[in-house]
Amino acid sequence: MQEQKEGIILEKEFDLEKWRDENPMNYMLAMNLINQASNKNEVFMTIYQITRLHLPNVLFKFFSLTDNIALNESKLDAVQNQKIFMSDVKNLNDPFDSKAYFYRPDELKKYDRLAEHDGKLIDDFTSFVKIAALTANNVNSMPMWAHYSNNHRGFCLSYDMKDKRNIHLSGCTFPVQYANKRIDVTDLMDNQVRKMLAEIAKQAAEGKKVIRFDDLSLVFMASFFCNIKHETWSYEKEYRCTVGAIANGMPFFPASPKEIYIGMNCPQTYVDKLIRIANELEIPAFRIVFNEYDTNFNFSLQNAT
Repeated sequence: MQEQKEGIILEKEFDLEKWRDENPMNYMLAMNLINQASNKNEVFMTIYQITRLHLPNVLFKFFSLTDNIALNESKLDAVQNQKIFMSDVKNLNDPFDSKAYFYRPDELKKYDRLAEHDGKLIDDFTSFVKIAALTANNVNSMPMWAHYSNNHRGFCLSYDMKDKRNIHLSGCTFPVQYANKRIDVTDLMDNQVRKMLAEIAKQAAEGKKVIRFDDLSLVFMASFFCNIKHETWSYEKEYRCTVGAIANGMPFFPASPKEIYIGMNCPQTYVDKLIRIANELEIPAFRIVFNEYDTNFNFSLQNAT
């Protein structure tokens, strides 16, 4: 075995789980680093690589099946077509989602260009993105089945984030940061406005008719800060696939499932359809079963294909 050099940790000895616990994501710190950098794109890519270290090899998504037949069929069609539905943030189950940060428009009224707009540079950051929620909680998570698969009437999919077919899914998925305080980003917005006005003045003086910006700070902010939630949601161990709201193919995004897990109370009609889809995709499907005589609360898996 190769000896460890002083100050260098060999890859085989790197404890990734320990590192994740000791270095949780801090998107405000990330945004401050980007804002202070001369090359913002380069710093963003460095931070992006750090987010990749937080990404598990396998993530899960729980689905409900209700009395809305058309909606149920659209969910099954998406699975069959190896797609995942991307939702508008305003349609998520938590009305406080993406409310983890704010800015004070009154403090931006000092700029003439914004005064007539009541100091508002952006009305709603969430309008820039669509998301799909994934979880590191596996199929033994009772709360996930209860909250997101309507008491086991639905199903769950696993996604191999290392699968080459999911390169786009894994590439757009970020860990959720759980916080107990909201973030005031007024200083960030003020700094951004000053830079924008300076660039407008500079390019106008050069006689340019179209003003162009290569500073993507606001895009980075929207991408990062939509992944902050209140700490009471931390049990969900959530990860979010975050995509531009007007990206090609919206509101669906490529996602190839690894396995299908069928809830204990899933109606037989949908059990049959999920098994058929699994066979077509050549992936395993399992029924969730509960052993009445086992001392543990863990579910068992019964091969369904």
